[in-house]
Amino acid sequence: MISVRNVYKKFGDLSVLNGVSLDILAGEKVVIIGPSGSGKSTLLRCMNLLEVPEKGEVWLDDQILTEVDPDLHPELQTKADRKAFKKQYGIDINHGRAKMGMVFQHFNLFNNLTVMGNMILAPVELKLKTKEQAIKDAETLLSRIGLLDKKDVYPATLSGGQKQRIAIARALNMDPKALLFDEPTSALDPEMVGEVLELMKDLANDGITMVIVTHEMGFAKEIANRVIFIDEGVIKEESAPAEFFTNPKDARLKEFLNKVL
Repeated sequence: MISVRNVYKKFGDLSVLNGVSLDILAGEKVVIIGPSGSGKSTLLRCMNLLEVPEKGEVWLDDQILTEVDPDLHPELQTKADRKAFKKQYGIDINHGRAKMGMVFQHFNLFNNLTVMGNMILAPVELKLKTKEQAIKDAETLLSRIGLLDKKDVYPATLSGGQKQRIAIARALNMDPKALLFDEPTSALDPEMVGEVLELMKDLANDGITMVIVTHEMGFAKEIANRVIFIDEGVIKEESAPAEFFTNPKDARLKEFLNKVL
């Protein structure tokens, strides 16, 4: 469903991603772990072009989100060839993002809008739903997470756990094919982490594709099909959780797990 192909990303002189390639299948639950500054969040943000890679490509459902990388397509010799390829296989970035919902560390709710206003803004603005349909779907989602009674309040009145659950519901109201989670529990008080992880486990059971950057190792063991370790902008190891946590091969991963488990 999501294909990251030889992606490089720099901030100034700092190389954050150094030729990352990753394929995520429909329905997979992929957890990405690694030390601070390893490139985890940047990789996630490159998937939906919140950060634009210097090199490489990102594909979603056989449609290209990024510009065409000539190094990956030697058969496309000219700019005109690449432009024609992009026209044939490209997807509008807003519609690409609509298919890949993003849940942020700090919720990113609009404080000047009510909960319902937050829930319906994107699907209505992008003309994915009528206002009436967006409200109906939002009420269903808010009921599911036990927060329908909060639909008319403003985010400032909510706890961190409530904000994050609403941020997840907001992403779901776009009817995405995949959800990207960027450390969704790291800004929460410890007692609120559980309620957000429980909602994410429910979503995992629903079969939606999920890519999750997290420090919650127990959660990774429980729900992931595959765990990926990234360090210094490179994928060092990836495998199923049982193998990943009990029999790591990479020396840096062994060192990392010894510190966090």
